[in-house]
Amino acid sequence: MSPGSLEDTTALLQRHLMSISETIARTRQEIADLREQQESGRARDELHAVVQGTEQATHTILTVSETVDALARGIAKRAQDEATREDARAIQAEMQTVFEACNFQDLTGQRISKVVRTIVDVEERVGEMLRLWSGATPSPTRPKPDTRGEEESLLNGPALPGAAAVSQDAVDAMFP
Repeated sequence: MSPGSLEDTTALLQRHLMSISETIARTRQEIADLREQQESGRARDELHAVVQGTEQATHTILTVSETVDALARGIAKRAQDEATREDARAIQAEMQTVFEACNFQDLTGQRISKVVRTIVDVEERVGEMLRLWSGATPSPTRPKPDTRGEEESLLNGPALPGAAAVSQDAVDAMFP
């Protein structure tokens, strides 16, 4: 092997090692950013809020549906003509469909719980990878500054329960 060939091979190997090192450094930073986001619990909190909101909406739908069903039952009993009784029974049949459709909430809650468990699992695995790479738990990195414009920064979606600056009751109190 000629000396020039060995030098070329060494230089190529050094370039590849530097590239690998840079890739690992970038990956560590991305994982640290991901871990920070997960540590904030934002994703889990958002999913929990979805489950709670769905449960509340389902409860409201079921309560109103039970009232309508009871009213239709009463109309069917008191109605003098057959057409009114048939309409009341038809309303009851439709309300049964509403009751059955509300079962989606339980399935939705189960699916979201699976997603939350997956997020927690990913967080644990990322933490373990960071420990293996660095030999210790890395110190948290600072969050990246928000570079969005003023209007765009307002587009964060609804506030989580308890996170709103002004309660709905306070807003309602402003309007007599």
